[in-house]
Amino acid sequence: MTNSRTCTAWGLAASAVLLSPIVVIFLIPLTIGIGLDIFDLFGEAPFALALCAPVVFVLLRLVLPRALVRQLAPLRRPRLPLNRLAS
Repeated sequence: MTNSRTCTAWGLAASAVLLSPIVVIFLIPLTIGIGLDIFDLFGEAPFALALCAPVVFVLLRLVLPRALVRQLAPLRRPRLPLNRLAS
């Protein structure tokens, strides 16, 4: 029973690895086509807002002062020589 489960798991993993590039190749033009259909259906403004909103949120999250301080804090810490331990 354990051997059949192992073989089944490896078979499914191998088929997933072999099929994933094919799925990605067909999925990209499909999503572009669906996006263009939605764009034609609803007009430019709502679709452009829907596409730009996540990008704006990510950029705002990176530029917030709190996030900048958190990213730059390790650079301000003094470096100890290798032969001394931090206490």
